[in-house]
Amino acid sequence: MRPMRTIACLAAAALALGVAGARQAAEVAVGGDDIGGVVTSSKGPEAGVWVIAVTGDLPTKFARIVVTDDRGRYLVPGLPKASYEIWVRGYGLVDSKHVKSAPGSRLNLTAAVATDPHEAAQYYPAGYWFSLMQVPAKSEFPGTGANGIAPGMRTQQDWLRNMKSGTCWACHALGTKETREIPAPLRSMTAADAWQRRINSGQAGADMMRGISAFGMGRALQMFSDWTDRIAKGEVPPAPPRPQGIERNVVITEWDWADPKAYLHDEVSTDRRNPRLNADGLIYGSTELSTDYLPVLDPAHNTISRVPLAPRDPATPMTSQEMSAPSMNFGSEPPWNSHVNVHNPMLDEQGRVWITATVRPSANPDFCMTRKRST
Repeated sequence: MRPMRTIACLAAAALALGVAGARQAAEVAVGGDDIGGVVTSSKGPEAGVWVIAVTGDLPTKFARIVVTDDRGRYLVPGLPKASYEIWVRGYGLVDSKHVKSAPGSRLNLTAAVATDPHEAAQYYPAGYWFSLMQVPAKSEFPGTGANGIAPGMRTQQDWLRNMKSGTCWACHALGTKETREIPAPLRSMTAADAWQRRINSGQAGADMMRGISAFGMGRALQMFSDWTDRIAKGEVPPAPPRPQGIERNVVITEWDWADPKAYLHDEVSTDRRNPRLNADGLIYGSTELSTDYLPVLDPAHNTISRVPLAPRDPATPMTSQEMSAPSMNFGSEPPWNSHVNVHNPMLDEQGRVWITATVRPSANPDFCMTRKRST
């Protein structure tokens, strides 16, 4: 047994020397506002994984994310002065330990390899989990109502289009952990009942119920129930490929720039006819039914502000406060209170912001009504 232990020790030493050598050979030039280094794991340099830097020291929460090259090297560039938590995330890995660092530092990181496919899959994109959804077969169409599929669903393509851009995915990132698992308070129900209760929750519940009814309530609930049941039993999607080529040149910056109960329906940063306009300028968001302000982000100074909004007619009602069932996140308190319902912000060539918004109650004014011509 001694020779085998000796061989194992020599192999471990060789791996350690190899990793150290790779780090030395792959030194990264780090500027005063950068953090850079090499990512390795027990398998050696890790290519095509994300290095994430996050801070709460700035006026708004700030994150910058980059991808390692084929030698495991990374550089998080142009960081505002602050203290950062740095970690590694990637396909085939689990999140590494968070390490404190500051701009101007050279920081080598150790990635953590996932122990099994299920652990690895927790970091896959939502779309990969969504791909496990099993839609009705082509032979089940057209819908008749009697077969559980609504008559409006003529083909499987109709069903898919409504899932992807008509109702479900138009608003929700189906496949995230929060959507692919049944919430704990509902797990005593059957999966179909749990899905119906979930869809009926909060201020959007009535609209959600209309949306799923367009598929055929019974067949749609069966599909969603089967999806979450299979995931609960351990089914996982196929592993996605790691970023390759030019995908590794991406630098992503994220800010937290609205309040926790609001949501961003849309945002605009430039004139869409001339994307060179407003470089590093203000970014404007629209919060749709949730608030009466435009959230504004200054990406150059990492600050946030608001433009308050009000309808022309003070009698304009706010977002409906009725809920068929309490929200899974906010309970019985309606979180949305907008009167203006902002959509589709636009910048023109002069940098002016234009928005679509509600300005008065929904009833047509007299001048819009059809009148009989006098003879």
